[in-house]
Amino acid sequence: MARGSIRRRGKRSWQIRFDDGVNAKGRRNACWATVRGTRQDAQRELTRLLGAADACMLPASSNPT
Repeated sequence: MARGSIRRRGKRSWQIRFDDGVNAKGRRNACWATVRGTRQDAQRELTRLLGAADACMLPASSNPT
């Protein structure tokens, strides 16, 4: 099962969505980020963010979902 997705927002803008574990109620914590550049740039950023999430190195979200 994939842990993240990439979708196009504009000509050179991509939205990254990935899951960062589950909360106390058992629901997935979804995180979003926008990357400007190529799809390969977005894929690299998604890989970096997933690695940071696995290592518990992501900053706390100001608006948790």
